[in-house]
Order: sequence, then C-alpha cells, then structure tokens
Amino acid sequence: MKRAIIDLGTNTFNLLVYEGDEEGLRIVHSEERPVFLGRGGIEQGMITTEAMQRGIEVLTAFKAIAAEHGVVTPVAFGTSAIRNAHNAAAFTDRVMTELGIPTTVIPGEREAELILAGVRQAVPFTSKPALVMDIGGGSIEFILATAKALMWKASYELGVTRLRERIPVSDPITVVEEARIAAHLDDRLEGLFAIIDRHEPHLLIGSAGSFDSLATIIAADQGSALPPDAASFTFSALDFDAWKDRLLRMDRAERAAVPGLPEHRVDTLPYALIAIDRVLTAGGIRDMAWSRYSLKEGAAVLMA
Repeated sequence: MKRAIIDLGTNTFNLLVYEGDEEGLRIVHSEERPVFLGRGGIEQGMITTEAMQRGIEVLTAFKAIAAEHGVVTPVAFGTSAIRNAHNAAAFTDRVMTELGIPTTVIPGEREAELILAGVRQAVPFTSKPALVMDIGGGSIEFILATAKALMWKASYELGVTRLRERIPVSDPITVVEEARIAAHLDDRLEGLFAIIDRHEPHLLIGSAGSFDSLATIIAADQGSALPPDAASFTFSALDFDAWKDRLLRMDRAERAAVPGLPEHRVDTLPYALIAIDRVLTAGGIRDMAWSRYSLKEGAAVLMA
C-alpha cells in the first residue's frame, strides 16, 4: 500500500510517496519545495500570514501529487518553526480544515531519532561511532550512533534561518562576520563538543538539506555527477574545506551561478558551511558522507 509523508521544514516542505514493508522502503516519488515558513517570524516565535499562505499553496500541490499516486491522505510532521511558534495551531488547524492533512508536531529529540532511522537506510554504520548532522532552517540535529546503538542525540535551535536573522552578513561575507558566527555556534555547542571529545567519531554524516547541495557540488567537481537515485556519497573533509573556502569568498550572484546550488539555499549556505566547519574542527574528523535520506524516510521506515 502506498503512503505519503510530508516533512514541514522551516525552509522547505518535503514530500515522500512510498511503499514499505518488512523488506524495506521503495520510494515512488520524492520532492522538495521552498516555503520559507520561518521567514520574518522565526526569532519572534511566530509564523507570518504570508508564510502560512505559502505553506498552504505547497501543501495543496503536494496533496494533488500524492492523490495522483493513489494516496488520499498524506500525513505531515512539523519541526522547528512550527513547534516554537505561538500561533502554530492556527497553521496546523488550517492545514487540517482546508486540506484534511493531519500534522504531528514533533520535539527536537524525536526529530533526531527519525533522522537517524532515515540515514541508516542510506549509509552503513560500523562499530565505530559516527556523528550525524542534519542542518535545517530552524534547528540542527546531531546524533551519535554505531551500527548497533544510538549513543546520544540532541537538537539545537541553530538552524540557518535562525542564524541569518540573528547575525546578518555582508555580500560577500567578511572574515569578521565568519568569526562572529563561529563564536556564536561554539558558545552554544559546548555539550556537543564534549560528546565529540569523549567518543571521537570517525565520520561526519550530513543528511539532506545543505548537504544535498554540497554532495552535488563536490561530486561534480570530482567528475562523477550524482545519479538521480543515489542515496549516499562519501568524500573527505579536505574536499569540503576546498569548496567551503571558495564558496565563502563568493558574493550572492556568484553562489547563485554554482551548478547544484538551488536558489533557496544561496543565502543560507554560508551559515551551513561555518557550522559544518566548527564540527569538523572540534572533532578533527577527516571523513564525511552524505545521506539523501533523513526525517521523512525515517518516519516511513518506522511506520511501515
């Protein structure tokens, strides 16, 4: 039986139509669309009227796509922008009333669990700890895990949309502004850094979002474009460093011209690059992997 899940992210809404059973997950259709639900209100704890309308329009389109595949009632999961908005119910009630789509608003730690369940479908874990990093618009989730165990998880309200509203930057970003963002992250990620220091993860796995763009850019640079059905890709921290330095020196127009970087990530990518760099530096991690699968695939696996 086909089902559909919609991940209501702070910047993008993500649709997954799938079939699942004890043998695994079969993806029928997967699609991401920018909504910017957190724009203009995330730091005030609200969803603006304009953002709600953008959300309704995308959800209307997603419901129609799901129906084309035989799914009458998709289910939705709300994350950072929704769980922290004082007017969240106004949006989720409207989604239910107008579209008949039920929304479950999940806490950050549950979001981390679903992300790990999705990543496990794409990237092999070993007996050595690996650190999963999922950069959203509202929050960043971190999960430390091995092949057999979830060792630690945490959600930090440090997503790229929040960072952009807290620390506006020049075009292009200056070295001083980079340092300001790095210091802000370092101050709030002390708990993560203590975990990294204690367990020494050998691998940083980035799931979806900004990592989608990084994987596409780095793979193309290496002369091996990612196939449309690729679920994972491995590369080194040196590969990341080279592109981080190039991208951070570009102005907005230059970033917008980079193949593989969609328009809706052009403004937030510098914040994501700095966040990734702080984590790699804290742990001395030299190996990286990308997972196409994240929250929605994890939810699908657990609901199968």
